[in-house]
Amino acid sequence: MKILLSILFAITITNAVLAQSPDKALARVRYTYTSKADTFKNGKLRSENMLLFIGKNASLFTSYDRLNHQLALDQKVRAKMMTMLDNGKPQSIKIDESESEWMTTTNHLYFIKENKHFTKEIIADISYLIEEKIPIIDWNITKDTLNFSGINCQKAIAKFEGKTWVAWFAQLLPFQAGPWQLNGLPGLIIEAYDEQKSTYFKFAGIENTNEGDFKRFNDITKGINADEGFINAIDVMLGFDVADAYFSNTIKVSTVYTTKTTKQQLIKFKEAYKRDPKAFKNK
Repeated sequence: MKILLSILFAITITNAVLAQSPDKALARVRYTYTSKADTFKNGKLRSENMLLFIGKNASLFTSYDRLNHQLALDQKVRAKMMTMLDNGKPQSIKIDESESEWMTTTNHLYFIKENKHFTKEIIADISYLIEEKIPIIDWNITKDTLNFSGINCQKAIAKFEGKTWVAWFAQLLPFQAGPWQLNGLPGLIIEAYDEQKSTYFKFAGIENTNEGDFKRFNDITKGINADEGFINAIDVMLGFDVADAYFSNTIKVSTVYTTKTTKQQLIKFKEAYKRDPKAFKNK
C-alpha cells in the first residue's frame, strides 16, 4: 500500500507537465507471461518475465528477461575487454546470441493523449518502428472483484485479436495501461488472460520509480570529451526507448538507429533475418 500511495502522489505532482511528450515513468509493473502455444524446442512451456513502465500519459511494455540478459552481457563484455587490455593482447569478442533467442524483442509504447501506439521490433541492433492509432477495445466491465497482492481489482471482458480476454484492473491506479496491447480501462490492468487461459499475464509485482534507481556502468555521453555523437553500447543493446525508461524514468519514442516500416515489411525483415542472420546484418 505504501508503494501505491507513492505512485498516486507522483500522479498529482506531475499533472502540470503531462500534456507534453516524453512522459515521466511513475512506476514499473512486472508480469509473468506464459502461452500454451509458445513452447521451447523440447516442448516445455515458455515462461518470460515482462516489464511495464507506466506514466500518466504513456506506457512501455518490454521483456524483463531480455533487459536483464543484456545488462549482464554488457558487464561480461566489459570484463573481457579489461582482461585483454591487462594482457596487452587485443582480440575480437564473440557474443553467443543463442542464449537470448527465445526472448521477446518487441516493445509496445502507448501515448494516450496523442492516440498513438508504437510497435518496435529490434533486429540485429536496429529498431523497426510501426506507428498506428491505439486500437479501441470494447471492454465490458463487470461487478466481479478480486484482490491481487493487496490490490483490489475489478473484472472486465473484451474480444481482441481473435480472442476473448479477461482483465482485472485497479481503479485505485488510474493508468490506462496494461501488459502487451491490452489497455483502455479506467485503471491499471494487474492481471489478464484469454478465456481458455492459454495466454496469461500474471501479476508479479509493482514498484514506484525513483531518480537514480539504475545507472549505466560507464556513461560515455557524460565524459569530459563527450560530444553529441557519443552513444552508449548498452543503449543500443537494450534499444534506446527501453534504456531511457530504465535509466532515466522517461517514456519516449527514440528515432536513433530506427527505421520506420509497416507490419507487412516487418514480417519480411524477420523472415530474412531468420533465414540468414549474417547476410541480413551485412546488407
